[in-house]
Amino acid sequence: MRRTRILAPLVAVPLAVLVAFAGPAAAESKSDKAILKAGVITKDDVPASWTSKKGSSSEPDRSIRECRKIRAAIEKAKKNQPRADSRDFSNPITDGATSAQSTVYAFKDATAAGKFLANFQGDAAATCLQKSIAKSPVGKRAGAPPTVSPVTDLQGVGDEAAGHELTIDVPVQGQLTPAFIDFIAVRVGRAFVGFGFTNVGERIPEGPGVVQAVVARVADAQASK
Repeated sequence: MRRTRILAPLVAVPLAVLVAFAGPAAAESKSDKAILKAGVITKDDVPASWTSKKGSSSEPDRSIRECRKIRAAIEKAKKNQPRADSRDFSNPITDGATSAQSTVYAFKDATAAGKFLANFQGDAAATCLQKSIAKSPVGKRAGAPPTVSPVTDLQGVGDEAAGHELTIDVPVQGQLTPAFIDFIAVRVGRAFVGFGFTNVGERIPEGPGVVQAVVARVADAQASK
């Protein structure tokens, strides 16, 4: 059973809006490289049947007021901080509707990483995501504007974490079906990892396990320096 292709662009939304990955990364030290290698989702983190492709991004809407502070922080980080992006992983059975990807930054210290994460906490970040998705091709075809709520099961994940989950009704074989779009930001020491997940019908079951696996690797990479 093939799902409509309108769901495929969902994977790019969370990270393209909040952790856009374009342009060259800053110079990397040996310890930076260890963090970046650890912070990207790999094929071992997802089910064996999933496929992957090179990460893609889309330019967020510059007119959204709530995104301006976030965009400024991202643009500064892209110029000055080492960064790596995972491939886009997805379940072929759902035609890409079930997906996962990550972006990792290596900051100079935990304070700098914490300041960056702070941009993704609170109402402004949630509204930025909500309005960006509403203006996307997926949002324009939805049955109603997306709703947003905090991800509440991040206690003990990394040193600090924030998450936003958006739900939007999308057409699947002639019927409106809820799609779940999760953005999760985690600080692990001096590293920042942003995760984007999508799924249809329910929150992605594999998401928490993927986050835990990646966060544990990033912590180990810094402990073994």
